[in-house]
Amino acid sequence: MELPTPKRDMMLQQLLMALAFAIPWAKKGIPTIIGFIVLIALIRYIRRKDWTVPVWPTAAVSLASLFLLLVAGTAYSEHPNDAWNEIGIKCSFLIFPFLAFITPALDKREVSSIHRAFVAGCFLFIAITITHAAIITLQHHDWYYLTYDRLSWYMHPTYAAAYQAMALYILIEARLQNKVIFKWRGIDTVAIPTALIYVALLSSKAGYLCALLVVAFAVYRSFILGLQWTRIITNAILITAVFIVTILALPTTSERVEHAVRDIQTSEPTSANADTAAASHTSSTQVRLITWSAGWELLGTNPFGTGTGDTQPELDVIYERNSEHYAAARHFNTHNQFLQTGAEIGWFGLAALCICLGSIWNIGRFEHTARLFVLLCLLNFLFESFLEVQAGIVFFSFWTLVYSKEAR
Repeated sequence: MELPTPKRDMMLQQLLMALAFAIPWAKKGIPTIIGFIVLIALIRYIRRKDWTVPVWPTAAVSLASLFLLLVAGTAYSEHPNDAWNEIGIKCSFLIFPFLAFITPALDKREVSSIHRAFVAGCFLFIAITITHAAIITLQHHDWYYLTYDRLSWYMHPTYAAAYQAMALYILIEARLQNKVIFKWRGIDTVAIPTALIYVALLSSKAGYLCALLVVAFAVYRSFILGLQWTRIITNAILITAVFIVTILALPTTSERVEHAVRDIQTSEPTSANADTAAASHTSSTQVRLITWSAGWELLGTNPFGTGTGDTQPELDVIYERNSEHYAAARHFNTHNQFLQTGAEIGWFGLAALCICLGSIWNIGRFEHTARLFVLLCLLNFLFESFLEVQAGIVFFSFWTLVYSKEAR
């Protein structure tokens, strides 16, 4: 039996909420939810035959352009199997912009509901991973299971930290506007430090920066809203102190910070024959310096990119040439999304990515969480090839869809 249009639209919004809820924790179920969303959207479009231009089309169009450039990059790829595998992984770059043109606009209430669903999903992830880590810790009597990748379990801690940081800001933004995410204000009050402490436990250096970025942006928003400055400063100092104390209280987290500082202070350029020095370049901070240099080299010598699927082999050649055998053996990508995109599909791809981010930032004039989302992406793009795995691809594409559809 065919559903009336209003009910079908409601079903579509509920599916978007379901996807927002699933992104932080249900990795294997996300493709199924996306499939349902596409199916319902197509049924609605066929029935109504209305071509709906997004409220903010530039973000959706530039994201789709990234996908089309990747497809074009297969024409000069020397590794076609790898190229088409990557096309499959990055289909979200096309699916979500397509949905932006065949789904109705979202009002602020609907976007708030999607935000709420995402926060709920983030806290379900916290509950799942803390429970798992506690059980394993009791079995092995090793507190390390409550930190870093053993805590995040089936998701890389950098992505988990990015999700939690965005959830943290959604909670703070609601408080700034005298609203609540959960039913009772007291739960929101407890949820804010819980999310903050969890990010500290994840021990991701990018995650640390994400949390501090959220605090800084929340302070900025508080001043813009005209809140009492003494209250703003007091809350900011309290939140930051809780975060830093948690980091320093845990040996595994404080050690990672110390290692990062030491690596930056002692890193030196590696010559082509300096095998002994290169052998020590195995920490995450040292590796990033190496991969960034290789990425810059590829971007400078390939204005149209190496071709889809060819970037990793080219990076490995550079690593071996510079005697960076550790990086070559583990096939490290550039650990920087701007360099990764530029190296693979050239300056046009890099421009499309920047235009997409700039468009969402512009949307932030009306939806402040969109600007925080852009800042989180920029920060993670600097330290990770964030859009090379589903955890980053779906996250970025989904919120691009949501914010491009939000009515003014």
